[in-house]
Amino acid sequence: MTAYRVALIDWDESHVDVPDLDLALPRNAADLDDGAYDIAAQAAAAWEAAVCWKDEYAVKRLAEVLAV
Repeated sequence: MTAYRVALIDWDESHVDVPDLDLALPRNAADLDDGAYDIAAQAAAAWEAAVCWKDEYAVKRLAEVLAV
């Protein structure tokens, strides 16, 4: 904090997980092929649904995971 700026670090969503789950970047910024991006996106959705509170967001993310 200075006389001109205030900074805030929000540690609420900070956690350690599998770095590969971060490959499902918006607009496929990691430039994965379609199949790899689909797998990464589903893995990220499944992970978030598994670790989230049972709420609307977790249910929405779980719906993105295809049945095997």
